Amino acid sequence: MESLTQRESRVAALDAGRADRRGETRALTRETVPAVFFGGGETSAGPPVTARNALSIADAWACVRVLADSAASLPVHVYQRGASGGRERVRDSTDRLLRRPAPAVTQAGFTGHLVLTLVLYGNAFIGIFRNDEGQPQQLGLISPETVAVRVIGGVPFYDITVNGTIQTVTDRDVIHVRANMSLDGVMGLSPVSQAREALGLSRALAEHGSASAANGARLAGVLTVQGGGPDEDDLMQNLERNFSARHAGSRNSGRFAVLSSEVSFTPVQMPLADAQFLGQREFSTREVCRLFGVPAWMVGGASGDSLTYATVAEQARAFVTFALRPWLVAIEQALGGNDELFPGAETYVAFELDGLLRGDPKARAETYTAALNPTTGWMRRDEVRALEDLPAEEAMTHA
Repeated sequence: MESLTQRESRVAALDAGRADRRGETRALTRETVPAVFFGGGETSAGPPVTARNALSIADAWACVRVLADSAASLPVHVYQRGASGGRERVRDSTDRLLRRPAPAVTQAGFTGHLVLTLVLYGNAFIGIFRNDEGQPQQLGLISPETVAVRVIGGVPFYDITVNGTIQTVTDRDVIHVRANMSLDGVMGLSPVSQAREALGLSRALAEHGSASAANGARLAGVLTVQGGGPDEDDLMQNLERNFSARHAGSRNSGRFAVLSSEVSFTPVQMPLADAQFLGQREFSTREVCRLFGVPAWMVGGASGDSLTYATVAEQARAFVTFALRPWLVAIEQALGGNDELFPGAETYVAFELDGLLRGDPKARAETYTAALNPTTGWMRRDEVRALEDLPAEEAMTHA
């Protein structure tokens, strides 16, 4: 990035030049931003839910992992639209930067981290780090927790807190990837901040299950000590202490209770809340999946309906279309909006979804047969071979 002196001078010049320009001017503070962006994440169920601890919720972790891993498996390429309407690969400095964003950082790792941040916070900030000549050399993600946004003359400025010092940069040094849903048109919304009640319920149910396994040494009844002699208190204390020591915890489940004193047993029924615990957990899993747009079957949950008439390929297509692609489009358009990385309206970036949408060999063969039809087809043999990662026929002939 630029030096602090250069940045301050440029920001001051931009502020002065935009003073008379008509446009929105505001700072996103606690007074201007909806309350869901702040607070400790308290929920009615008790456990607080924030972007940092959301991944400790098993259902949320599974949904975010599916989205991040799926996106990370997709290659990202730079293209240029041709005069005839087609597209061709561009292997320029931006393409190399996307393939290796920084030393020891792979494209898959960068994309997975980007989607993870975007899903959890609703916003992701990509920093552009430059060499001595001012050319983009590395890309790195900046924690949304350290970034505050100011809009001056309709242009965003980003105040980044680094080691207690605030550095102000513009969209020349930061690419803001925003979730498609927003309340103010500047900051994106995340499922974690907007639906923390459902996530809080899932976390509370998990804690309830853990507590039941640790402390659920309850017999299906009540033990009553008979008598009323002077040793009754000591007898009850010893009974409670020894019984808990021998029978508390999942490892002691099912052990026999051996008692030497006169004790009566009164059976009781299991509380309805405990009887319905598994059903609540299953419902919570489907609810969390619905928030993230991930099909429940992808995280090992019951879908609640029959999939008899749906194939795995169609389910994968639905996941890509409705759950994954909206996040990918947000990333593509945010990156493509940087005029330095993508000069001109004809250059753009795109994720290759073919790897997730490929059908079985028979379906692909039927599609290629129709595509190669001399009359109604739309592809050439060399294009089909390229899609199947096969060498060109000319290369095979010369070999």
